[in-house]
Amino acid sequence: MDRGKINTILCAILAAIITWYLNHEMGYGAIVANGLVGVVGAILLPGALAGANFTASFIGMSSTAVIPSIAWAGIGGLVVGIVIAYSPEVYAGIGGKGGTTAACSVQITRVISSFFR
Repeated sequence: MDRGKINTILCAILAAIITWYLNHEMGYGAIVANGLVGVVGAILLPGALAGANFTASFIGMSSTAVIPSIAWAGIGGLVVGIVIAYSPEVYAGIGGKGGTTAACSVQITRVISSFFR
């Protein structure tokens, strides 16, 4: 695995965890938490990582009924990071790829977490 893929996965994990924390523990709500993580990522990160950061922050927007804890948010970030790192540039320039990727990753994480409840 190359350094770029590792950075993408780590960035996705952190973005999901931070967004979940801001949303549920700090009480900012899903939209503000996502916006904060997205804007900070856009300012501080290079293009590809900023996109992964924003996509992964959608994981943290999920309710606790779907992503029940910060640990599961990290696992969701891992799933979306792997999908982003290993998916080719499909539909480049067409909207909706980030949201679709995040939604699928949330569902995968939800299914995995259901085995442990």
